[in-house]
Amino acid sequence: MTERPTDLDVDSDPDVEADHDPEGESPGSNGLWAWLHDSHPTVAALVGFYIGLAYAILVPGTWGALLTWVAGQERAEELFPWVALTLLVPLALLIPRKTRRLAQFVWLGIILTVLVVVGVGALVFWILLKTG
Repeated sequence: MTERPTDLDVDSDPDVEADHDPEGESPGSNGLWAWLHDSHPTVAALVGFYIGLAYAILVPGTWGALLTWVAGQERAEELFPWVALTLLVPLALLIPRKTRRLAQFVWLGIILTVLVVVGVGALVFWILLKTG
């Protein structure tokens, strides 16, 4: 019959501890934020979406405020389109496999936030025009 290769033999040393806990907890998962490190699929989705939402609101606003404070109103209006370069950060997150899922939800948060802001703004503008 077939023999087991010797490199697959298990060391029967009783002093060797088991790699995992019998309750199923990982050895470093103690504490308040343990759920964050357990790789639950919902965590990446929620965190990524809210990062994208905050990114779409805070980055252009902060960029505009800093430019106005440093360079003045006219020069800030000329330099404001350079805020688009900050979109390279979520694009770069799409490249590594470990951050790809998070980056996809960051982009979802950015795109949906922009669509909601533009849609609500257009609706308010239309209502103002119709009501006089």
